[in-house]
Amino acid sequence: MKNLFLAALIVGNVTGGAALADDAETEAALTELADTFARGFYARDPEMVLSTVHPELSKIGVTENYWGTGIQIIEQLPPGTLQVLGSVYNYNHRLDPVTSTVGVNFFESTESMGLLRLTADQDWYDYFLGTHINGEWVFINCAYGGYSLIDNPNREADMALIDDVVSGYAAGWDAGEYAPVIAAMYPDADRRHVVRGGRREYLQPETLEMIEIELEERGVAEQASTVTVFEATQRTGAARIDAADRTEWVLLTKLNDRWQIVNSYWEPRLG
Repeated sequence: MKNLFLAALIVGNVTGGAALADDAETEAALTELADTFARGFYARDPEMVLSTVHPELSKIGVTENYWGTGIQIIEQLPPGTLQVLGSVYNYNHRLDPVTSTVGVNFFESTESMGLLRLTADQDWYDYFLGTHINGEWVFINCAYGGYSLIDNPNREADMALIDDVVSGYAAGWDAGEYAPVIAAMYPDADRRHVVRGGRREYLQPETLEMIEIELEERGVAEQASTVTVFEATQRTGAARIDAADRTEWVLLTKLNDRWQIVNSYWEPRLG
């Protein structure tokens, strides 16, 4: 049964930026998690869906033509909303719980995290970041869109724009300046990290006030950050920041023709 399960997945590596050394155990764990997430929707089983995500999952997409205005707005799907969607999304049975495909393509992975694209048959895609907390792998950040948005005729131009946005964000952190950091972020963006080393690990969110205070106290970095852009669909982007003190993975959404960071996750750089 295990071999049949693995054979049903479409697993590969997404081309884009330079990757860190990939971790096979992480990719195996997150591939299984992604398959469970998607097939939970296929089977209209919300408990399957929720079993794969952190209670504070940040899942961001875009609603088109809001109330007929022609304006796009951000759509947020927290676990409570996923619980409802999990039971009704496949109401017309267009997705088969067994035969519909789940594509899992990794941008990169380490022993503690993985950044991937899940492609749910020809229905939707998710850019997911997963990590392990207290020994359990969970998805904590996501940006998503419809399947038709994956192929991007303006990919190179969008990747260059993403590089500009993320580089400005990274430069703000390097300089200890709040204005360029906040300029790159969607107002409700979720920046977080996992606090490790205590009796229990936990996901720590960072409010804008916390970010401003940290920037005031950190001073100017001795070494400039570098940015790697992995990929850009018509609506979603993914990138990594290598800073002197941390590695940070960011997901972006293109909202009303402007790329913005909608969530990020960072880990301290050791040594």
